Amino acid sequence: MSSIEPDRPPTTIGAGVPDSDIQAPGVTPGSTPGAGAGRSVGLVGPLLVYTALRLGLIAVITALLMLFMPFIVALLFAIIVQLPLSWLLFAGPRRRVNEAMAASSAQRRAERERLRAALAGDRPAAEGERAS
Repeated sequence: MSSIEPDRPPTTIGAGVPDSDIQAPGVTPGSTPGAGAGRSVGLVGPLLVYTALRLGLIAVITALLMLFMPFIVALLFAIIVQLPLSWLLFAGPRRRVNEAMAASSAQRRAERERLRAALAGDRPAAEGERAS
């Protein structure tokens, strides 16, 4: 089955409106519904920093423990030991990740409520949107 269908006439929905002309409220032609995903970029930076710090801590602890035990055992111990150590040593980066997650969650929640209200007809269309 091919995803390319040559000479396929556009299907119509409802009162003869081609399905290619139907779009979600607030989505402008040329934009994708996931275009707002770039807003969560503020979460990526702190999360990468915190993850890199934790992986670095695992590497350092593993290297130290390898002086006394085999690699696999040292790695397993390092993974377990880094959990409380990273909580104590990396409080600042952990707080930044938590704040970014809270901001991202609040932004998603507000967008969800705005979309629900718009779909229910409780609020008029936002600026730039027109009801047809």
